[in-house]
Parts: sequence; C-alpha cells; structure tokens
Amino acid sequence: MQNEGIPVFARSPRRWVAFIMPAFLSTLAGCSSVDTAAPGRAASSTAVQSSSAAPAPGPSSTSLSSAPPRVGVDALSPAVRGKTVLVVGDSWAGYFGDGMSKVASEKNVIVNAGLGGCGIMLPDWIAGKKPPQACLEWPVKWPEYMNKYQPDAVLLRTGNWDVVPQEFDGKGVELTIEHPLFRQRFERNMDLAINILTKNGTPVYLTNMVNAKGGWNKLTKTMNREVQEIAEKHKDKGVHLLDLNAELCNANGCPETLQGHALYDETHHPADWSRDRLSKWILNSMFTR
Repeated sequence: MQNEGIPVFARSPRRWVAFIMPAFLSTLAGCSSVDTAAPGRAASSTAVQSSSAAPAPGPSSTSLSSAPPRVGVDALSPAVRGKTVLVVGDSWAGYFGDGMSKVASEKNVIVNAGLGGCGIMLPDWIAGKKPPQACLEWPVKWPEYMNKYQPDAVLLRTGNWDVVPQEFDGKGVELTIEHPLFRQRFERNMDLAINILTKNGTPVYLTNMVNAKGGWNKLTKTMNREVQEIAEKHKDKGVHLLDLNAELCNANGCPETLQGHALYDETHHPADWSRDRLSKWILNSMFTR
C-alpha cells in the first residue's frame, strides 16, 4: 500500500494528519529487542554487547542544569501559520510529525515522511540483519518530496538507529560511531541529505539524541558531538541544531515522568503530552527566529 508516494513501512493504528499518511512506527526504533543475527548469518563482534535494540533515554550530561527539564513549550507561536514543513528521518521524526499535525495542521501543511527503524547510514547489515528496503531509498525519495511539497522548513531527525552496529561497503564486520570509517560514512551521508534538503535555500533543523543508558551512553554522546559538528559545518546553508537532550534531561538524568505526565510511551518514544509540547517547540524554533 502507498499513499502520497511514501511507502508504508510498518503497520500502525495511528495515521498522520496533514495528508492522512500512514504512520511509520516500529518498536525497533524504541527499546524493544531485535534478533542479533539474521538466519544463516552470525552477528559480527561489536563495541556494544548489551542489546541490539536502538537505545532508550538515560542519564544526561552533567553540563545540563539541575532544574527540571522544560519538555518543549505550552503554546504555538502565531508566526507558525501558512507554512509547509517536511519531516524526514526515523520513528522519532514520525512522532514529531504526528505531533506537528495535531498542534498545527489546521493552519499549516505537515508532510510526515518519518520511517520507523531507519537511520541515515544505508548499511548492508544492521545488528546482524538486512535493513528494510524502505530505509535505503531516502536519496531518491527526499528529492521527490522537496520538489513536490516545496517546504518552508525541514526537520531531519536521525540518530537512534545510527548508533546501532552496522556493516557497509562489504567490510565483513559491524562498526559503530566510535570507528573513524563509520563517522566518515555518517558525515558523508548527512552531507548528501543536507544538500538535498537545503534545495532553494530551505532551512533544515537537526536534533541531537537523548543520552542513553548503560553501554549506549558513550555512543549517543559521540553521535551528539558528530551531529553538532555537522550542523556547524553547514550553518551557512541554513542548518540549525535543536537541543532535544536539554528539553528532556537535566544534570540529574532523564526523568520518565514530569508534572504527572509520562514522557514516553510503551515503545519509549515521546508520549502524547511530551510529543505535542516538543512539536510546538520545534515549530516555534523554525519560524520565530
């Protein structure tokens, strides 16, 4: 099944609002387990042994304030009116696209192309499995979306699946963001994505990751440094970095609840309350600078 030219990747009872697009949600991008090897193939040794699932939020940087995290904003700015926003990336992108549709689609157009279980790396193998074909099509699909929808701004949210061990270029071993060859490929693919999405001077907004628990913590911090450097490298093209980690964590860690609200759902993606507040924060950041 297809709708608006964007393929369905995972079944879900939820649907995106602005174009009534199918939701691209997958528990693979939250904290559920996946097999570490595909049938007939042994998983390569990696720097992370604890789990092959994408990381869930964990303790944050000690450079953060000790005050409770803000978790987005209460109100949508009046400046967010008559805009078209393209959302691309992983299932967190899909959740934010869903939130933007809920809080802003009455007066704006939200094109949600977030894909659950997908990163930016275009790997041959990821955590011992072949990646879904849909995850390999962004270099073709994203230019099509830019041409079709002519967005005023783009949210590119990726990271959770880009810290999962992956094999590429026939290397025969799964590497992580700690390896120079992995970082080179990540940077090269992000450069390509940014060149596609900044077409006609369109501003692009990246986010960092929420720092993760246990063995994933070092990897997510490394990823956040990489994303920060990429945003700085492309700032003259209109690339901005949104500090998602600071919105969900403080110096004491990353709370699961705040003001009586659960911050995450059962798949450890943003729950409705936090998703909607964060979506308003992202939209305000795009259009009230």
